[in-house]
Amino acid sequence: LMLFPPVGRLCFHLISNLWPEWEPNPQYRYGMVVPLLVAGLLLRRWLTYQGNPQGSSAANPWAVAWLAGLLAFLFLPTRLIEAATPEWRPIQWLMALETVGLTLYAIYLAGGKSWLRPAAFPVLFFLVAVPWPSPIEQPVIQGLSRMNASLVVEVMGILGVPAIPHGNVIEVSTGMVGINDACSGIRSFQSCLMIALFLGEYYLFTWRRRLLLLPIGFALALGFNLCRASLLTWIAGKKGVDAIAEYHDEAGFTIMLACTAVLWGVVWLMSRRKPAIAPVVKQTSDAGQSRQKENPLRLLKRFAVILFTWLVIVDVGVECWYRFREGQVKPGATLPVNFPVSDPTYQAIAATPEEHELLQFDSGEKGQWQEPDGSTWQGFYFNWLPGRVAGYLAKRHTPDICLTALGLKMVAGPKLEVMNVHGIDLPMRAYTFDTATGPLQVFQCHWEAGLGREDFTADESSRFNLIRGVWEGRGNQGQKVL
Repeated sequence: LMLFPPVGRLCFHLISNLWPEWEPNPQYRYGMVVPLLVAGLLLRRWLTYQGNPQGSSAANPWAVAWLAGLLAFLFLPTRLIEAATPEWRPIQWLMALETVGLTLYAIYLAGGKSWLRPAAFPVLFFLVAVPWPSPIEQPVIQGLSRMNASLVVEVMGILGVPAIPHGNVIEVSTGMVGINDACSGIRSFQSCLMIALFLGEYYLFTWRRRLLLLPIGFALALGFNLCRASLLTWIAGKKGVDAIAEYHDEAGFTIMLACTAVLWGVVWLMSRRKPAIAPVVKQTSDAGQSRQKENPLRLLKRFAVILFTWLVIVDVGVECWYRFREGQVKPGATLPVNFPVSDPTYQAIAATPEEHELLQFDSGEKGQWQEPDGSTWQGFYFNWLPGRVAGYLAKRHTPDICLTALGLKMVAGPKLEVMNVHGIDLPMRAYTFDTATGPLQVFQCHWEAGLGREDFTADESSRFNLIRGVWEGRGNQGQKVL
Protein backbone atom coordinates (compact mmCIF):
# COMPACT_ATOMS: atom_id res chain seq x y z
CA LEU A 1 0.00 0.00 0.00
CA MET A 2 2.83 2.41 0.74
CA LEU A 3 4.03 2.07 -2.86
CA PHE A 4 0.64 2.88 -4.36
CA PRO A 5 0.96 6.72 -4.28
CA PRO A 6 4.35 7.01 -6.11
CA VAL A 7 3.95 4.04 -8.46
CA GLY A 8 0.29 4.89 -9.09
CA ARG A 9 1.27 8.48 -9.92
CA LEU A 10 3.85 7.28 -12.44
CA CYS A 11 1.43 4.85 -14.09
CA PHE A 12 -1.42 7.37 -14.19
CA HIS A 13 0.75 10.01 -15.85
CA LEU A 14 2.08 7.52 -18.40
CA ILE A 15 -1.42 6.36 -19.34
CA SER A 16 -2.69 9.94 -19.58
CA ASN A 17 0.22 10.74 -21.92
CA LEU A 18 -0.48 7.76 -24.19
CA TRP A 19 -4.28 8.03 -24.18
CA PRO A 20 -4.40 10.82 -26.84
CA GLU A 21 -2.40 8.45 -29.06
CA TRP A 22 -4.55 5.40 -28.32
CA GLU A 23 -7.99 6.97 -28.71
CA PRO A 24 -7.83 8.60 -32.18
CA ASN A 25 -5.32 6.17 -33.75
CA PRO A 26 -6.95 2.85 -34.76
CA GLN A 27 -3.52 1.30 -35.03
CA TYR A 28 -2.91 1.64 -31.29
CA ARG A 29 -6.45 1.57 -29.94
CA TYR A 30 -5.76 -1.80 -28.35
CA GLY A 31 -3.53 0.08 -25.90
CA MET A 32 -6.62 1.08 -23.92
CA VAL A 33 -7.01 -2.52 -22.66
CA VAL A 34 -3.32 -3.22 -22.06
CA PRO A 35 -3.30 -1.77 -18.48
CA LEU A 36 -6.13 -4.18 -17.59
CA LEU A 37 -4.22 -7.08 -19.14
CA VAL A 38 -1.13 -6.14 -17.12
CA ALA A 39 -3.21 -6.18 -13.94
CA GLY A 40 -4.66 -9.57 -14.90
CA LEU A 41 -1.23 -11.08 -15.55
CA LEU A 42 0.08 -9.78 -12.23
CA LEU A 43 -2.95 -11.23 -10.45
CA ARG A 44 -2.42 -14.60 -12.13
CA ARG A 45 1.24 -14.62 -11.12
CA TRP A 46 0.24 -13.76 -7.56
CA LEU A 47 -2.29 -16.61 -7.42
CA THR A 48 0.24 -19.14 -8.73
CA TYR A 49 3.07 -17.89 -6.51
CA GLN A 50 4.08 -20.45 -3.88
CA GLY A 51 7.14 -18.89 -2.35
CA ASN A 52 8.09 -16.35 0.29
CA PRO A 53 9.59 -12.89 -0.22
CA GLN A 54 13.36 -12.86 0.05
CA GLY A 55 13.91 -9.13 0.44
CA SER A 56 16.25 -7.11 -1.73
CA SER A 57 19.07 -9.63 -1.86
CA ALA A 58 21.24 -9.44 -4.96
CA ALA A 59 24.85 -9.76 -6.01
CA ASN A 60 25.22 -5.98 -6.20
CA PRO A 61 22.15 -4.21 -4.71
CA TRP A 62 23.88 -0.81 -4.90
CA ALA A 63 24.13 -1.05 -8.69
CA VAL A 64 20.38 -1.65 -8.86
CA ALA A 65 19.75 1.27 -6.48
CA TRP A 66 21.92 3.60 -8.59
CA LEU A 67 20.01 2.55 -11.71
CA ALA A 68 16.69 3.30 -10.00
CA GLY A 69 18.05 6.67 -8.86
CA LEU A 70 19.09 7.48 -12.42
CA LEU A 71 15.62 6.64 -13.74
CA ALA A 72 14.03 8.83 -11.06
CA PHE A 73 16.36 11.72 -11.90
CA LEU A 74 15.66 11.41 -15.63
CA PHE A 75 11.97 11.89 -14.90
CA LEU A 76 12.65 15.62 -14.42
CA PRO A 77 13.97 16.40 -17.95
CA THR A 78 11.47 13.92 -19.38
CA ARG A 79 8.56 15.82 -17.80
CA LEU A 80 9.97 19.17 -18.95
CA ILE A 81 10.16 18.05 -22.57
CA GLU A 82 6.92 16.07 -22.41
CA ALA A 83 5.01 19.14 -21.23
CA ALA A 84 6.07 21.00 -24.39
CA THR A 85 5.90 18.12 -26.91
CA PRO A 86 3.80 15.28 -25.42
CA GLU A 87 3.40 13.68 -28.86
CA TRP A 88 7.15 13.07 -29.36
CA ARG A 89 7.47 9.30 -29.31
CA PRO A 90 11.05 9.07 -27.96
CA ILE A 91 9.79 10.96 -24.91
CA GLN A 92 6.89 8.54 -24.60
CA TRP A 93 9.33 5.63 -24.67
CA LEU A 94 11.64 7.27 -22.13
CA MET A 95 8.72 7.90 -19.77
CA ALA A 96 7.51 4.32 -20.20
CA LEU A 97 10.97 2.89 -19.44
CA GLU A 98 11.28 5.08 -16.36
CA THR A 99 7.87 3.99 -15.08
CA VAL A 100 8.51 0.31 -15.77
CA GLY A 101 12.01 0.42 -14.29
CA LEU A 102 10.93 2.12 -11.06
CA THR A 103 7.97 -0.25 -10.71
CA LEU A 104 10.25 -3.27 -11.05
CA TYR A 105 12.64 -1.78 -8.50
CA ALA A 106 9.76 -1.34 -6.04
CA ILE A 107 8.79 -4.99 -6.54
CA TYR A 108 12.42 -5.98 -6.03
CA LEU A 109 12.58 -4.09 -2.73
CA ALA A 110 9.34 -5.66 -1.54
CA GLY A 111 10.13 -9.28 -2.36
CA GLY A 112 13.59 -9.58 -3.84
CA LYS A 113 14.36 -11.83 -6.78
CA SER A 114 11.61 -14.28 -5.85
CA TRP A 115 9.00 -11.57 -6.55
CA LEU A 116 10.86 -9.79 -9.34
CA ARG A 117 11.27 -12.86 -11.53
CA PRO A 118 7.56 -13.69 -11.97
CA ALA A 119 6.45 -10.04 -12.07
CA ALA A 120 9.01 -8.83 -14.62
CA PHE A 121 7.21 -9.95 -17.79
CA PRO A 122 3.72 -8.67 -16.81
CA VAL A 123 5.18 -5.24 -16.02
CA LEU A 124 7.33 -5.16 -19.17
CA PHE A 125 4.26 -6.26 -21.16
CA PHE A 126 2.95 -2.68 -20.90
CA LEU A 127 5.60 -1.60 -23.43
CA VAL A 128 3.58 -3.23 -26.26
CA ALA A 129 1.13 -0.31 -25.92
CA VAL A 130 3.79 2.37 -26.49
CA PRO A 131 3.69 3.61 -30.13
CA TRP A 132 6.66 2.66 -32.22
CA PRO A 133 9.08 5.45 -33.19
CA SER A 134 8.09 6.88 -36.57
CA PRO A 135 11.36 5.92 -38.37
CA ILE A 136 10.57 2.28 -37.52
CA GLU A 137 6.80 2.36 -37.78
CA GLN A 138 6.38 4.08 -41.13
CA PRO A 139 8.55 1.74 -43.28
CA VAL A 140 7.09 -1.38 -41.63
CA ILE A 141 3.44 -0.36 -41.84
CA GLN A 142 3.71 1.15 -45.32
CA GLY A 143 5.56 -1.92 -46.60
CA LEU A 144 3.02 -4.34 -45.12
CA SER A 145 0.12 -2.24 -46.43
CA ARG A 146 1.53 -2.24 -49.96
CA MET A 147 2.10 -5.98 -49.79
CA ASN A 148 -1.47 -6.44 -48.56
CA ALA A 149 -2.84 -4.31 -51.42
CA SER A 150 -0.86 -6.33 -53.98
CA LEU A 151 -2.16 -9.62 -52.57
CA VAL A 152 -5.73 -8.31 -52.62
CA VAL A 153 -5.35 -7.49 -56.32
CA GLU A 154 -4.25 -11.08 -56.98
CA VAL A 155 -7.26 -12.40 -55.08
CA MET A 156 -9.54 -10.07 -57.08
CA GLY A 157 -8.05 -11.48 -60.26
CA ILE A 158 -9.01 -14.99 -59.17
CA LEU A 159 -12.54 -13.79 -58.35
CA GLY A 160 -12.84 -12.02 -61.69
CA VAL A 161 -12.93 -8.46 -60.31
CA PRO A 162 -10.52 -6.11 -62.17
CA ALA A 163 -8.32 -4.20 -59.69
CA ILE A 164 -5.12 -2.16 -59.85
CA PRO A 165 -2.92 -1.32 -56.83
CA HIS A 166 -1.76 2.26 -56.22
CA GLY A 167 0.43 2.09 -53.14
CA ASN A 168 -2.00 1.35 -50.29
CA VAL A 169 -5.03 2.14 -52.47
CA ILE A 170 -6.80 -0.31 -54.78
CA GLU A 171 -8.59 0.89 -57.90
CA VAL A 172 -11.70 -1.02 -58.98
CA SER A 173 -14.25 -0.22 -61.67
CA THR A 174 -16.45 1.73 -59.24
CA GLY A 175 -13.71 3.88 -57.70
CA MET A 176 -10.80 3.82 -55.29
CA VAL A 177 -10.69 1.65 -52.16
CA GLY A 178 -8.47 3.63 -49.77
CA ILE A 179 -6.48 2.97 -46.63
CA ASN A 180 -9.38 3.83 -44.34
CA ASP A 181 -11.67 1.40 -46.20
CA ALA A 182 -9.80 -1.88 -46.59
CA CYS A 183 -6.08 -1.76 -46.00
CA SER A 184 -6.18 -0.07 -42.60
CA GLY A 185 -6.74 -3.52 -41.10
CA ILE A 186 -2.97 -4.01 -41.20
CA ARG A 187 -3.08 -2.58 -37.69
CA SER A 188 -4.10 -6.09 -36.59
CA PHE A 189 -0.41 -6.94 -37.03
CA GLN A 190 0.53 -5.07 -33.86
CA SER A 191 -2.52 -6.12 -31.88
CA CYS A 192 -1.93 -9.80 -32.77
CA LEU A 193 1.64 -9.55 -31.53
CA MET A 194 0.25 -8.14 -28.28
CA ILE A 195 -2.22 -11.03 -28.00
CA ALA A 196 0.52 -13.60 -28.70
CA LEU A 197 2.70 -12.17 -25.93
CA PHE A 198 -0.26 -12.05 -23.53
CA LEU A 199 -1.32 -15.66 -24.14
CA GLY A 200 2.26 -16.90 -23.83
CA GLU A 201 2.46 -15.33 -20.37
CA TYR A 202 -1.06 -16.37 -19.35
CA TYR A 203 -0.27 -20.02 -20.07
CA LEU A 204 3.22 -19.65 -18.54
CA PHE A 205 4.96 -20.90 -21.65
CA THR A 206 8.72 -21.29 -21.94
CA TRP A 207 10.63 -18.60 -23.80
CA ARG A 208 11.08 -20.78 -26.88
CA ARG A 209 7.37 -21.41 -27.20
CA ARG A 210 6.61 -17.72 -26.65
CA LEU A 211 8.98 -16.78 -29.46
CA LEU A 212 7.23 -19.37 -31.66
CA LEU A 213 3.92 -17.61 -31.06
CA LEU A 214 5.18 -14.33 -32.56
CA PRO A 215 5.53 -15.54 -36.20
CA ILE A 216 2.28 -17.48 -35.80
CA GLY A 217 0.50 -14.30 -34.69
CA PHE A 218 2.14 -12.37 -37.54
CA ALA A 219 0.99 -14.92 -40.13
CA LEU A 220 -2.56 -14.97 -38.74
CA ALA A 221 -2.72 -11.16 -38.76
CA LEU A 222 -1.68 -10.99 -42.41
CA GLY A 223 -3.95 -13.85 -43.44
CA PHE A 224 -7.09 -12.55 -41.75
CA ASN A 225 -6.40 -9.00 -42.87
CA LEU A 226 -6.06 -10.27 -46.45
CA CYS A 227 -9.51 -11.88 -46.09
CA ARG A 228 -10.98 -8.65 -44.71
CA ALA A 229 -9.46 -6.41 -47.38
CA SER A 230 -10.42 -8.83 -50.16
CA LEU A 231 -14.02 -8.98 -48.93
CA LEU A 232 -14.37 -5.18 -48.77
CA THR A 233 -12.69 -4.71 -52.15
CA TRP A 234 -15.00 -7.31 -53.71
CA ILE A 235 -17.99 -5.48 -52.24
CA ALA A 236 -16.67 -2.21 -53.67
CA GLY A 237 -16.24 -3.79 -57.10
CA LYS A 238 -19.75 -5.25 -57.13
CA LYS A 239 -21.84 -2.69 -55.22
CA GLY A 240 -19.75 0.48 -55.35
CA VAL A 241 -17.24 2.07 -53.00
CA ASP A 242 -19.98 3.64 -50.87
CA ALA A 243 -21.23 0.16 -49.95
CA ILE A 244 -18.07 -0.47 -47.94
CA ALA A 245 -19.41 1.71 -45.12
CA GLU A 246 -22.15 -0.87 -44.43
CA TYR A 247 -19.64 -3.64 -43.75
CA HIS A 248 -16.40 -1.87 -42.74
CA ASP A 249 -16.69 -1.91 -38.94
CA GLU A 250 -18.43 -5.28 -38.75
CA ALA A 251 -15.81 -6.91 -40.99
CA GLY A 252 -12.94 -5.50 -38.95
CA PHE A 253 -14.47 -6.59 -35.63
CA THR A 254 -15.31 -10.08 -36.93
CA ILE A 255 -11.84 -10.61 -38.37
CA MET A 256 -10.22 -9.45 -35.13
CA LEU A 257 -12.33 -11.88 -33.07
CA ALA A 258 -11.60 -14.72 -35.49
CA CYS A 259 -7.86 -14.03 -35.42
CA THR A 260 -7.87 -13.96 -31.62
CA ALA A 261 -9.91 -17.18 -31.41
CA VAL A 262 -7.62 -19.06 -33.80
CA LEU A 263 -4.49 -17.85 -32.00
CA TRP A 264 -6.01 -18.82 -28.66
CA GLY A 265 -6.80 -22.27 -30.11
CA VAL A 266 -3.19 -22.69 -31.22
CA VAL A 267 -1.99 -21.73 -27.74
CA TRP A 268 -4.43 -24.16 -26.13
CA LEU A 269 -3.15 -27.01 -28.30
CA MET A 270 0.44 -26.11 -27.49
CA SER A 271 -0.36 -26.06 -23.76
CA ARG A 272 -1.67 -29.65 -23.96
CA ARG A 273 1.44 -31.03 -25.62
CA LYS A 274 4.02 -29.97 -23.08
CA PRO A 275 3.88 -28.72 -19.50
CA ALA A 276 4.18 -25.00 -18.96
CA ILE A 277 6.59 -23.28 -16.63
CA ALA A 278 6.10 -24.44 -13.08
CA PRO A 279 5.04 -21.79 -10.54
CA VAL A 280 7.88 -20.08 -8.75
CA VAL A 281 8.58 -21.80 -5.44
CA LYS A 282 11.04 -20.48 -2.91
CA GLN A 283 10.86 -21.61 0.68
CA THR A 284 12.78 -20.11 3.54
CA SER A 285 12.89 -20.87 7.22
CA ASP A 286 10.77 -18.90 9.69
CA ALA A 287 13.87 -17.43 11.30
CA GLY A 288 15.21 -16.36 7.92
CA GLN A 289 11.88 -14.75 7.04
CA SER A 290 11.82 -12.65 10.21
CA ARG A 291 15.36 -11.38 9.57
CA GLN A 292 14.59 -10.60 5.95
CA LYS A 293 11.41 -8.63 6.58
CA GLU A 294 12.91 -5.95 8.82
CA ASN A 295 15.51 -4.44 6.50
CA PRO A 296 13.48 -4.62 3.23
CA LEU A 297 10.46 -3.02 4.91
CA ARG A 298 12.60 -0.12 6.08
CA LEU A 299 14.10 0.28 2.60
CA LEU A 300 10.66 0.06 1.04
CA LYS A 301 9.25 2.85 3.22
CA ARG A 302 12.26 5.03 2.54
CA PHE A 303 12.03 4.43 -1.22
CA ALA A 304 8.28 5.17 -1.29
CA VAL A 305 8.66 8.43 0.64
CA ILE A 306 11.67 9.64 -1.38
CA LEU A 307 10.09 8.76 -4.74
CA PHE A 308 6.74 10.37 -3.92
CA THR A 309 8.47 13.52 -2.63
CA TRP A 310 10.59 13.70 -5.78
CA LEU A 311 7.56 13.29 -8.05
CA VAL A 312 5.77 16.11 -6.24
CA ILE A 313 8.84 18.34 -6.60
CA VAL A 314 9.07 17.54 -10.32
CA ASP A 315 5.36 18.17 -10.98
CA VAL A 316 5.33 21.43 -9.03
CA GLY A 317 8.60 22.57 -10.63
CA VAL A 318 7.41 21.84 -14.18
CA GLU A 319 4.08 23.57 -13.55
CA CYS A 320 5.79 26.65 -12.11
CA TRP A 321 8.30 26.79 -14.96
CA TYR A 322 5.70 26.76 -17.71
CA ARG A 323 3.38 29.14 -15.91
CA PHE A 324 6.26 31.58 -15.54
CA ARG A 325 7.51 31.24 -19.12
CA GLU A 326 4.08 31.15 -20.76
CA GLY A 327 3.13 34.30 -18.86
CA GLN A 328 5.83 36.11 -20.85
CA VAL A 329 4.65 34.81 -24.24
CA LYS A 330 2.72 37.37 -26.24
CA PRO A 331 -0.55 36.12 -27.72
CA GLY A 332 -0.12 35.14 -31.34
CA ALA A 333 -2.19 36.45 -34.20
CA THR A 334 -5.31 34.63 -35.27
CA LEU A 335 -5.26 32.85 -38.60
CA PRO A 336 -8.59 32.93 -40.44
CA VAL A 337 -8.73 30.97 -43.70
CA ASN A 338 -11.17 32.06 -46.41
CA PHE A 339 -11.72 29.77 -49.39
CA PRO A 340 -12.75 31.35 -52.74
CA VAL A 341 -16.43 30.58 -52.24
CA SER A 342 -17.42 33.41 -54.62
CA ASP A 343 -15.58 31.69 -57.49
CA PRO A 344 -18.22 30.06 -59.76
CA THR A 345 -15.96 26.99 -60.12
CA TYR A 346 -15.70 26.49 -56.35
CA GLN A 347 -17.20 23.30 -54.93
CA ALA A 348 -17.34 22.59 -51.21
CA ILE A 349 -16.41 19.05 -50.17
CA ALA A 350 -17.93 17.58 -47.03
CA ALA A 351 -15.60 15.93 -44.53
CA THR A 352 -16.24 12.23 -44.10
CA PRO A 353 -16.89 10.57 -40.71
CA GLU A 354 -13.64 8.63 -41.17
CA GLU A 355 -11.70 11.89 -41.44
CA HIS A 356 -13.32 13.19 -38.27
CA GLU A 357 -12.47 9.98 -36.44
CA LEU A 358 -8.87 9.89 -37.67
CA LEU A 359 -7.97 13.57 -37.29
CA GLN A 360 -10.26 14.65 -34.42
CA PHE A 361 -10.19 18.28 -35.65
CA ASP A 362 -12.41 20.89 -34.02
CA SER A 363 -13.30 22.63 -37.29
CA GLY A 364 -12.40 22.12 -40.92
CA GLU A 365 -13.20 22.95 -44.51
CA LYS A 366 -12.50 21.35 -47.87
CA GLY A 367 -13.03 22.69 -51.35
CA GLN A 368 -12.02 22.51 -55.01
CA TRP A 369 -11.81 25.19 -57.72
CA GLN A 370 -10.09 26.13 -60.98
CA GLU A 371 -7.82 29.05 -61.74
CA PRO A 372 -7.98 31.06 -65.02
CA ASP A 373 -4.78 29.33 -66.24
CA GLY A 374 -6.64 25.98 -66.22
CA SER A 375 -4.99 24.54 -63.12
CA THR A 376 -7.17 22.66 -60.63
CA TRP A 377 -6.74 23.31 -56.91
CA GLN A 378 -7.92 21.44 -53.85
CA GLY A 379 -7.81 23.02 -50.41
CA PHE A 380 -7.94 21.37 -46.98
CA TYR A 381 -8.07 23.38 -43.76
CA PHE A 382 -8.21 21.85 -40.28
CA ASN A 383 -8.14 23.59 -36.91
CA TRP A 384 -7.37 22.09 -33.49
CA LEU A 385 -8.06 24.03 -30.31
CA PRO A 386 -5.40 24.08 -27.58
CA GLY A 387 -4.99 20.63 -26.10
CA ARG A 388 -2.61 17.68 -25.92
CA VAL A 389 -4.14 15.76 -28.80
CA ALA A 390 -3.81 18.70 -31.20
CA GLY A 391 -0.04 18.57 -31.65
CA TYR A 392 0.01 14.85 -32.31
CA LEU A 393 -2.75 14.89 -34.92
CA ALA A 394 -1.55 18.03 -36.68
CA LYS A 395 2.05 16.83 -37.05
CA ARG A 396 1.50 13.15 -37.86
CA HIS A 397 -0.31 13.59 -41.19
CA THR A 398 2.06 15.25 -43.64
CA PRO A 399 2.16 14.98 -47.47
CA ASP A 400 5.35 12.91 -47.50
CA ILE A 401 3.55 10.26 -45.39
CA CYS A 402 -0.03 10.37 -46.65
CA LEU A 403 0.54 10.86 -50.38
CA THR A 404 3.32 8.29 -50.66
CA ALA A 405 0.84 5.86 -49.08
CA LEU A 406 -1.38 6.48 -52.11
CA GLY A 407 1.40 5.23 -54.39
CA LEU A 408 2.72 8.67 -55.42
CA LYS A 409 6.46 9.20 -55.64
CA MET A 410 7.87 12.31 -53.99
CA VAL A 411 10.48 13.83 -56.31
CA ALA A 412 11.15 17.11 -54.47
CA GLY A 413 10.64 18.62 -51.06
CA PRO A 414 9.99 19.59 -48.48
CA LYS A 415 11.20 23.10 -49.30
CA LEU A 416 10.40 25.77 -46.71
CA GLU A 417 9.23 29.19 -47.83
CA VAL A 418 8.04 31.71 -45.24
CA MET A 419 5.15 33.75 -46.61
CA ASN A 420 3.85 36.90 -44.92
CA VAL A 421 0.11 37.26 -45.45
CA HIS A 422 -1.57 40.28 -43.79
CA GLY A 423 1.27 40.53 -41.29
CA ILE A 424 1.26 36.81 -40.34
CA ASP A 425 4.30 34.65 -41.10
CA LEU A 426 3.25 31.30 -42.57
CA PRO A 427 5.70 28.36 -42.87
CA MET A 428 4.71 27.02 -46.27
CA ARG A 429 6.35 23.72 -47.26
CA ALA A 430 6.42 22.80 -50.96
CA TYR A 431 6.41 19.22 -52.29
CA THR A 432 6.39 17.77 -55.79
CA PHE A 433 4.98 14.31 -56.54
CA ASP A 434 5.12 12.35 -59.77
CA THR A 435 1.79 11.02 -61.09
CA ALA A 436 0.60 9.34 -64.27
CA THR A 437 -0.88 12.64 -65.51
CA GLY A 438 2.09 14.83 -64.64
CA PRO A 439 3.60 16.54 -61.60
CA LEU A 440 1.43 17.26 -58.57
CA GLN A 441 2.36 20.34 -56.55
CA VAL A 442 1.50 20.29 -52.84
CA PHE A 443 1.85 23.24 -50.48
CA GLN A 444 1.34 22.53 -46.80
CA CYS A 445 1.32 24.99 -43.91
CA HIS A 446 1.36 23.79 -40.32
CA TRP A 447 0.82 26.86 -38.17
CA GLU A 448 1.11 26.75 -34.39
CA ALA A 449 0.07 29.65 -32.19
CA GLY A 450 3.00 31.35 -30.51
CA LEU A 451 5.73 30.20 -32.92
CA GLY A 452 7.98 32.78 -34.54
CA ARG A 453 9.85 32.78 -37.81
CA GLU A 454 13.00 31.46 -36.10
CA ASP A 455 11.13 28.28 -35.07
CA PHE A 456 10.11 27.23 -38.59
CA THR A 457 11.82 24.14 -40.04
CA ALA A 458 11.55 22.48 -43.44
CA ASP A 459 11.12 19.00 -41.95
CA GLU A 460 8.46 18.87 -39.25
CA SER A 461 10.16 15.86 -37.67
CA SER A 462 13.25 18.00 -36.98
CA ARG A 463 13.84 18.47 -33.26
CA PHE A 464 16.75 20.87 -33.18
CA ASN A 465 14.50 23.58 -31.72
CA LEU A 466 13.20 21.29 -28.98
CA ILE A 467 15.27 22.90 -26.22
CA ARG A 468 14.14 26.33 -27.41
CA GLY A 469 10.53 25.21 -27.05
CA VAL A 470 11.15 24.11 -23.45
CA TRP A 471 13.04 27.31 -22.66
CA GLU A 472 10.34 29.54 -24.10
CA GLY A 473 7.64 27.63 -22.23
CA ARG A 474 5.86 26.82 -25.44
CA GLY A 475 2.86 24.65 -24.67
CA ASN A 476 0.20 23.50 -27.10
CA GLN A 477 -1.72 26.71 -27.78
CA GLY A 478 -3.53 25.50 -30.88
CA GLN A 479 -2.70 24.08 -34.30
CA LYS A 480 -3.88 24.77 -37.83
CA VAL A 481 -3.06 22.93 -41.04
CA LEU A 482 -3.71 24.28 -44.53
